[in-house]
Amino acid sequence: MRFSLAAVALLLGTGLGIGPAAATSPALLATGSFFVPGLGQFINGEPLKGGIHLATYGTAADLALYYRTRDDYIEREDRYDEDDLTITTNRTSERADLFATVVSGTRFYSAYDAYRERRAMRGNLGYNTPISDEDFQDLARAPFERRYLTRPTTFIPLAIAASGLLLPAEDSWVTRTEGGLTRGEAGAMLLPRHGAVALGEEAFFRGILNNSFHHQFGPWWGTAASSVGFGLAHSGAGLSANAAVATAYGAYLGWLHQHNNYRLGENVAVHFWWNVLVSAAALRHDPDERTAVVRWEFRF
Repeated sequence: MRFSLAAVALLLGTGLGIGPAAATSPALLATGSFFVPGLGQFINGEPLKGGIHLATYGTAADLALYYRTRDDYIEREDRYDEDDLTITTNRTSERADLFATVVSGTRFYSAYDAYRERRAMRGNLGYNTPISDEDFQDLARAPFERRYLTRPTTFIPLAIAASGLLLPAEDSWVTRTEGGLTRGEAGAMLLPRHGAVALGEEAFFRGILNNSFHHQFGPWWGTAASSVGFGLAHSGAGLSANAAVATAYGAYLGWLHQHNNYRLGENVAVHFWWNVLVSAAALRHDPDERTAVVRWEFRF
């Protein structure tokens, strides 16, 4: 809920309804697709794409609800023990999380796609920042492309995240799996789950907000505004970064977005692998392997 409210407030701040032809403005279409994925695509004359967004959202929402209402589902507040940094999870909870991230990722990406297409249809008229031509396939492939993974701007932050894999059980979050869930199965779920998170959040917070705020306020204040919005969407619960840490990381991602002429591929790669590595570090150890704990990880 906090994430959705922050997102809506920031969408409204991008200039909703300002200027000529407000009824079909990029910001208004983004807002419509955030609430009803696919709506902006239908308005943009792309019914097939709109139908795919809506069907993906509806199917994932149904599956997330199904798993969340099962008797063995573990509520998120019961999963994370902040005192001894232990995560308790099972197959039902992991599947519920997977489909929940697809729900939020679809809303974010559908908003961005409608926004990007409307700006492109208008020839980017009225904006002094470029709009990327990257489509869903481009962004989905980005975390696995050598051109991004070999850049210092990617591998330096990821080396920091990967250092968590070297920590002993005493110094990190540890995971207790129940109900037949294996660590291999939980690890396999990290890729689609964090793929949805990275692609959706980068599309929304950088593709819409950072781009729009840079247009309105310039790069310094624009990055500050989008990174604060990114920070406000993080609670600090469990492995999630708190608002201050997420704001600082959002500032780096905002700078990276501008550095790449407002293209999102490298952003998605950094965001994806950071979250995967942090989650893998927490999954690497069992509670029985340690005697003391110190908190380290932050996932965005």
